[in-house]
Amino acid sequence: MTAADLVETLYRGLADNTVGKVIEGLLRHDLVLVDEIGFAPLDDTGAQLLFRFVAAAYERRSLGIASHHSFEDWGRFLPEHTTAVSMLDRLLHHATTVVTNGQSYRMREARQRRGGEHLTQ
Repeated sequence: MTAADLVETLYRGLADNTVGKVIEGLLRHDLVLVDEIGFAPLDDTGAQLLFRFVAAAYERRSLGIASHHSFEDWGRFLPEHTTAVSMLDRLLHHATTVVTNGQSYRMREARQRRGGEHLTQ
């Protein structure tokens, strides 16, 4: 799921006081993949909900996280530096990180369809 979808799901749980049950339901899966972390900035509540999810998964479930941001930039989309540090601490403790670089496959396919013409990103 995307980070926005995850946070939206957690917000719904917060609204009806079932956020703990929502988190436990999501963590029934052996692996949870969260895409587009940092695509949009989070407000304080969204950041705390995301942290709560990560903290609940810590050492219990595998999380796959995808982001275009380096770890140093997480303070840009998380409103509190301490939240970013605490979240990264849990995510990176047992992590295998994979850093990719280069053109996205979508841009590559678009260029191939257009005969190699220049597309801006």
